[in-house]
Amino acid sequence: MKKILLTATFTLISALSVQAAIPSKTNLRPRVMELLNLPAENRSQALLSTTEDMYKEFIAVAFAENQSMRLRWRALMMAAEGRREKSTPDLLKASVHKQWFMRNAALVALAEVNEPEAQKLAKKLLKDKALVVRSAAVDVLQTSPRPEVRDLLWEEMNQKYNFRNQESLWIRSQIVEAMAMKPVDHELKLFSKFLNDKDMRVQSAAVGGMEKLTGVKLGDAKASREKLVLLWQDYARKEKLSL
Repeated sequence: MKKILLTATFTLISALSVQAAIPSKTNLRPRVMELLNLPAENRSQALLSTTEDMYKEFIAVAFAENQSMRLRWRALMMAAEGRREKSTPDLLKASVHKQWFMRNAALVALAEVNEPEAQKLAKKLLKDKALVVRSAAVDVLQTSPRPEVRDLLWEEMNQKYNFRNQESLWIRSQIVEAMAMKPVDHELKLFSKFLNDKDMRVQSAAVGGMEKLTGVKLGDAKASREKLVLLWQDYARKEKLSL
């Protein structure tokens, strides 16, 4: 009898201990804030035990105006990582937020959990007013081999919002670098055109596309970027590749 009583008591204590270890709905916020301040590897490990209520708290923190940008970003990313594709509605809500970092985080997170929706969103955010958001959209779209997506990216090269005081912004060279990763034959003249761009970064990126499409290597390993561009400009003129 005594043994049975001791066993029952131990079971009760264990059950109470487990219950105490699980945050209740009323004290979830401190636990969520604690998780958000953990190092990245520890945050990922903690997500293994994320509950639906904790997911809702992550979303609440992400949309809380009184929280820092760092915590809100982390909260949205953790929400997405914890619920994967099921987090899509909340991520799409964040994608139209007035603050740029929310739109940016939404796209980055969506690319991890719902690629088709991320592609759709990236097409819209390619024209976002924030340069960082537009850049993230390029990162997402560059993985698509679809011709219409490539055409869309090429069109962005001449958009006014990708210049500041007539000076080329770095997103333009990012686009050409993305296009040069897997260039398409009919784009040879486009790469040739951007060899003569005013932005040296764009010119240099265009060289990469020219090399892959033609199979030609100009200059040597010690040739400067400026020298390579000049060599390719001369090559394009001789081959009559200019648009």
